[in-house]
Parts: sequence; C-alpha cells; structure tokens
Amino acid sequence: MRIISGLKKGKKILLPDPNITRPLKDNVKENIFNILLHSRKFHINFENTKIIDFFSGSGSFGLECISRGSKHVKFIEDNPKIQNTLYRNLSNNFDKNKFDIIKKDFFKLDKKNLIETFHPNLIFLDPPYKIESFNKILEFLDTLSNYKNLIIIFHVEKTKNLFIKQFKFDLEKVYGMSKILFLKTNS
Repeated sequence: MRIISGLKKGKKILLPDPNITRPLKDNVKENIFNILLHSRKFHINFENTKIIDFFSGSGSFGLECISRGSKHVKFIEDNPKIQNTLYRNLSNNFDKNKFDIIKKDFFKLDKKNLIETFHPNLIFLDPPYKIESFNKILEFLDTLSNYKNLIIIFHVEKTKNLFIKQFKFDLEKVYGMSKILFLKTNS
C-alpha cells in the first residue's frame, strides 16, 4: 500500500497484522478520492480541510487527506498494536501538527462533542466487517443534527436497506465485497 497522490505520493504505508485489520486497498481509495475531487455532487478541495477518520487502522485514508493538503486529521483507533503502526506511518511522513491519534474505543468516545468542537469537513468511517454494533454506528449518525458536511462509510457489501433519518445516501459504490456509502444531510 502507498499514498497515491499529493505531497507524499508513492510513500509506502506500513500495515498492521492482517488478522486484526482490513486495509483500504489502493484502487478503492483512489476511486473514493476521484469521486470526491471530480464529482458534481461533492467536489471536495482538500486544501485546509479537517477530517475525522474513525476506525483508522493503518491510517491510509487520513494519510491520503494530509498528503493532499488537509489542515488536520483526527485518527480514532483503539487497538494498541494498530496504534503503533498508525503512529509510525504518520510520524515518518508528516509534521505532528497535522494530526492527532485518539486512542479510544469508538463506542466510548464522546463523538458528538468531538465533531461539534473540531468542525470536520468530512467524516470517514471504516468499521471492521465483523463489527456487531454497526446499527449503533448508524444510531450515532442520527444524532448529528447540526452536522452539514459529508460522511463516508466503507463497509461490507451485504449491508442493505440502511436508514438514517438525518442523512440521505447520495451515492453508493460496490467494490467486490465492499460498499462505499456517501451520505449528505437531509436538510
């Protein structure tokens, strides 16, 4: 795996144990960024954006954002073994003022406060495929009534008929077993 574009284009990304995490493949990541940069629906200019990367893993998504000019990325990862790899990926490539690693479990973190104080332009969620609390993630999204920016969920393709009151599914892409959902606010 590598950073595909921007300041650190071509830099290798260290991967944690594949038994603990599922990396975001380069071709899928490239497709996500092509949609974000070239779609009439979204067109995000990463220069000076603020991103939250939940379930960060190796940090592939957030690393790409920083390489493309994001002002700051908050990486949320609770597994100590993965945190070590994530920190090495970040510290080997970027200035420490460009990122924070929050070492907390998604379900124990005050996510709403984090979002309301940080004001991210984009939220990326990449929960493990086997996560049993996916509905709790959707319930959390329903609490974000003041959030007006884009949310991307990368999850297993068989996830069907999701309903979140606060958001509409603007775009859905399937890549093999994976599904990428682009959500925007209903209001």
